[in-house]
Amino acid sequence: MSERIKVSLYIPCFNADKYISFCLKAVLNQSYPVEEIIVIDDGSTDNTSDIISQFPVKIIKYIKNKGLPYVRNLAIKNAKNDFLACVDADCVPEKDWLQKLIKNFSPEVAGVGGKLVESDTNEIIDSWRSIRMKQHWGDKKSDSVPFLFGSNNVFRKKILDDVGGYKDKWLNNYEDVDISRRVNTAGYKTIYEPEALVYHIKHDDYKSILDTYWNWNFGYHQEKGFYRDYTALCSKIEDNIGLSNKFIVEDYKKNQLHFIYTDFLISIYFTLKDFFLIYNREYPFPENNSNSFYALYTNLIDLNFFSHIDNKSNSFRSLVCSDQKALQNFLVFLVFLSKSLMKEFNDSKFIKGILMYCLKSFVKEKDELLEISVKKLLLMADLNKDCNQLLMKEHPNLERNIIQHFLKKFDEWLNILNLQIPDIFNLIKLSQNKIIKRGVRV
Repeated sequence: MSERIKVSLYIPCFNADKYISFCLKAVLNQSYPVEEIIVIDDGSTDNTSDIISQFPVKIIKYIKNKGLPYVRNLAIKNAKNDFLACVDADCVPEKDWLQKLIKNFSPEVAGVGGKLVESDTNEIIDSWRSIRMKQHWGDKKSDSVPFLFGSNNVFRKKILDDVGGYKDKWLNNYEDVDISRRVNTAGYKTIYEPEALVYHIKHDDYKSILDTYWNWNFGYHQEKGFYRDYTALCSKIEDNIGLSNKFIVEDYKKNQLHFIYTDFLISIYFTLKDFFLIYNREYPFPENNSNSFYALYTNLIDLNFFSHIDNKSNSFRSLVCSDQKALQNFLVFLVFLSKSLMKEFNDSKFIKGILMYCLKSFVKEKDELLEISVKKLLLMADLNKDCNQLLMKEHPNLERNIIQHFLKKFDEWLNILNLQIPDIFNLIKLSQNKIIKRGVRV
């Protein structure tokens, strides 16, 4: 193309105060001129807004988080130029990144995407992400990749509009896959250019990495109908366990034993995420409750008390309100999970670590108070034989079939895993200890 292409560039950001300044400095230093820079602050509650106000950029700010599809459509609507570039707030593009993308445009090309590489893989979690969550298609240029990653690309704005823009149903992931498919179906080319490099500077912990991985695949699983109802959820539970097994076996064969604990957590954490996604439609989980510890403890007392009192009855009673149903299911899940883990691992420290991870992931409360709840859960699992009947008789609050299905498949899997890999349970424990010793937040 003989005439220089004018480019608008936008950066979607949410709570990006650790990264956004590095991203903006690199964008402002591009060798190819950026005619317009738009930063869309999607409801940040940290210092993101103060930081971006120090840069010569156009700022669009929302008080409430709207999600990536909304932000991307807003960029399409507000950008003044025909070519629209995008880079994530936790990415730093090389100086010639935009130049190398732009040179690939011809009349039949709708979009070009670059290669994202991890800037730092010293921590185990970040190293796990670099292998399990790659955002590139290798080192060869191609016009036949499945999609362009949303982290860094340039599209013709009109074509994005013509195919209907980004769809809100994809929330915060999969929208890049969907838009690329619709662009290609409309007869346009998209090109992957590996020489256009951006560096991912984010650091994750257990919760953030598994949340991101779960979100990445949410659209796919939604399309497959896994979140339709509880019956479909049983298939998703099996999918979670299968994914955990696949990763553990792969990492064992490649001698990446430091990843095994993270792989193992997938089977548990994804099942909880999936369950709450469906259950919260009717009974929201009280994770932002300022009295979280009180809610935890009263539910534990309620379960413990009625498991004794109603031991010989045909069903169990409960005194907790209906808005606590999700929390009560969560706690019963953890009690029976503890029982399963005790049988195979026989290590209270290891089990405490998993329970603390689960509690911290879904309940906002001080560690010392969550530790009290962990002790209570372990006591119920170990000493209260009556609580075994919680999944055998009717209970007004419990989705017994889902918890039973998980436990059945989980126990079966642990038996198979033990046959697949000698000393696997010890390797998982060693992997957990190695991660904790390296200082990754649990």
